[in-house]
Amino acid sequence: MKLTFKLLISITLVTIVIILAMTNVFMESQKKILLQQAHTQAKTMFDMIVVTRQWVAENRDQIQPVPAVATKQLSTYAEKMTDFRFHITSLQLINPENAPDDYEVNALKLFEKGAKEHQEIITLKGDRYYRYMAPLYVNKACMECHDYQGYKIGDLRGGISVTIPMKSLEKAMQVNNRNYQIIGFTAFAGIVLTLTLLLRMMVLKNLDTLTNAAVSYKTGDFSKKLAIKTGDEIQELSEAFEMMRHSILENEDRLKEQLARVTGQYQSVMQELQTTNDELKSINSFKSDILDSLSHELRTPLTKIISYSELLVAQGLDCAPDVKEKSLATIAKSARLLNTLFSEIITLSRLDSNQYPYHFMPLNIGKLTAEIASDHEKEMSDKNIEFSMDIRDGSMITADAESFRHVLMNLISNAVKFSRNDGFIKVRLKSNDEYNIIEVEDSGVGIPADELELVTKRFFRASNVKREFSGTGLGLSIISRIVEGHNGALEIESEQNKGSLFRVLIPKNLVADDEH
Repeated sequence: MKLTFKLLISITLVTIVIILAMTNVFMESQKKILLQQAHTQAKTMFDMIVVTRQWVAENRDQIQPVPAVATKQLSTYAEKMTDFRFHITSLQLINPENAPDDYEVNALKLFEKGAKEHQEIITLKGDRYYRYMAPLYVNKACMECHDYQGYKIGDLRGGISVTIPMKSLEKAMQVNNRNYQIIGFTAFAGIVLTLTLLLRMMVLKNLDTLTNAAVSYKTGDFSKKLAIKTGDEIQELSEAFEMMRHSILENEDRLKEQLARVTGQYQSVMQELQTTNDELKSINSFKSDILDSLSHELRTPLTKIISYSELLVAQGLDCAPDVKEKSLATIAKSARLLNTLFSEIITLSRLDSNQYPYHFMPLNIGKLTAEIASDHEKEMSDKNIEFSMDIRDGSMITADAESFRHVLMNLISNAVKFSRNDGFIKVRLKSNDEYNIIEVEDSGVGIPADELELVTKRFFRASNVKREFSGTGLGLSIISRIVEGHNGALEIESEQNKGSLFRVLIPKNLVADDEH
């Protein structure tokens, strides 16, 4: 139930109770006034009759009849001309017509005991009447007629009863009551309406505002500001609400910050765990790949070593020189292949597990290229390969010396290995705004177009070199990871049976370790 309805009912009930109580008091007061008016009329009538009787008694010489007869005649005239009645009577009657009724007998007895007047309300034929009776005492003027009866001045002679109809008075009272009821109802409606409007304007309207704010707070909307200016308890409550709102918002912001911080930490930890997990998966996958590949790649050179070793052991000193030479050459070649394979596997393992420490420093790229080329001078001479460098003297790049030497050595070694006789190898240094670019071009066997994207995978060897050329299939995979470690890129262009171009892009913004 709404507070407005409760207050309206309460105000109405209280007002009804108050008005009913006031009406009851008023009606009782009206009754008393009615009786008082009837009493006043009756007493006034009694006094007028007594005055008339006294005047007649004191003027006996000029006026006939005697007071008792005059009173009787006036009573007869009153019955004919007015709606009130009066009657003179006594317990010691002279005229039987003046005999008292029960009410008058009772009143006369009370007068004998000292009562000054007596009144009551009676109902005759459905109408109410007010009866009033007061005593008549013997005075000097009365002695002339009643001396023979043994009365003395001051003795109780009898009494006069006056009967007043209350119909007109009650009708007037009913009219007044009806008017007062109208006034009371109007006052009641006005009071209820006024109090309701005042409560609505001064209290309930502001309570509705507070209720709406509380409902919005309950749903999590704290944007509604409260600014109730009434200068009373409602304003104090509004200010308390506003303080609570600010406190909640501050706590909410603080909780959001803490949640964001904790969430950030959680995400960071999860990211680290994910990275670690990925690294572990990568390492585990790498190990599986290594084991799978080693089981295959080791078989051929080991088989050759074992086979030729057993051949030499079997023939002993009687072995033919050409067989001995071929066996020893094959064993040496297979051993070198195994050494290269293990070396590259160790390097690739360090690179894949992010355990390789890069130390950037300025490198003289021309000098490094010349040193590597000189290591392959015999192979190039045997194949009559033309080697050229297009690198300006003193050209420097920033890179990790050890790993980048491996890159150039592997590229030049591959170029020498896969080049045909009378071919060429060209090494160039270029640059743009972002990168230093090293290009190694050869006139070798090339790479099939559909295998270009696969040559940087571990242990992959192009289909056109597997049978003719020995190798581990790890060289370009290692080069690709070293270049990635420099935040660079490896680009490959190749055409089968015509040659290949390997382009290494190293960022210019790499900072040497001694400059940190």
